[in-house]
Amino acid sequence: MRTLLTRVIVPVALAWIAVAAHRSGGDVLPNWLANLSVKTGLGVDRAVRLVTAFAIVGAALGLLSARRAPRVAWITCSALAFTALAELSAIIAAPGNRALPSHVWTGPLVSAAIGGGGLWVLSRPHAAAPSAGRFTVWRLAGTLALLMVAFGIAGRMTVTPRTDVSLGAGGVEAVSLDASQWVGKSFAAAGVAVHAPLITPATLSGTKWVVFYRPNCGRCHQILDTYFAGPQDGSVITVKVPYGPGEEQSPTDAPEEVRCDGCERIELPGGKRWIITTPTIAKVEDGVITCVTWTDYDRCRTPSEIAAAEAAQGQAAPPAGVQP
Repeated sequence: MRTLLTRVIVPVALAWIAVAAHRSGGDVLPNWLANLSVKTGLGVDRAVRLVTAFAIVGAALGLLSARRAPRVAWITCSALAFTALAELSAIIAAPGNRALPSHVWTGPLVSAAIGGGGLWVLSRPHAAAPSAGRFTVWRLAGTLALLMVAFGIAGRMTVTPRTDVSLGAGGVEAVSLDASQWVGKSFAAAGVAVHAPLITPATLSGTKWVVFYRPNCGRCHQILDTYFAGPQDGSVITVKVPYGPGEEQSPTDAPEEVRCDGCERIELPGGKRWIITTPTIAKVEDGVITCVTWTDYDRCRTPSEIAAAEAAQGQAAPPAGVQP
């Protein structure tokens, strides 16, 4: 069992961590490590790269070196158990008196069981580890080559920013989408596509307008009727921002769904509290966000685009009293 753990399970787990870091970016970091990286000035970006590099090195050593594999396993299982305890402490200290949903506990409890079980297996009596061979130039060269490859991969990878998620009352996640940081990035790099994957292929080519709105939002209806009136040709994408559990909605007579003929419609997942000003409009050109606004909605448009919108508005005859 010890050999299976050190030579197979731990290396595969570390390889999975490296892949997850590449796919999820900053979200792969546990909360305590993300907070520590911010407090020390290291930054989430560098922390993700370091975790990726060490995971690659550990996976390679576990697979290739019988002598070093147990050390890698000890470090990995200890880190997993520590992370699980830190996450459980944060959950216990979360605000609110309501019972937390089971899924909040699942990840940390599983991590604690795996990390603790791994440490128990490693602490059991076992045969002596292989004796250390003689130091050779080839071993040094191999170690340096492994480090160069690992840090080279980590240095070249694109790190998606960490989603600003906090645990609120009742265990409901609050997710902050900071639109002020989006310009110059794709929706994937801005950390939005991880919640709405369809937004990436929808904005890869041409000029697209992405409108974030809430159900029954009167201002959202006014903005869409003013700026995107009439049939659309697929250049407008509406992203519905649902209300989270326990969020109060302001009384309004506006219908839940906005009117936008020919628009592509996307919806953020429910069950979370989304922190974003609505309506927010993002202009995307060939996959890159070039302008974002939630106040002056003319700022992102060229004179020709303004003229086209005014013409469409006149044909659609929007409600009177709308302020652009």
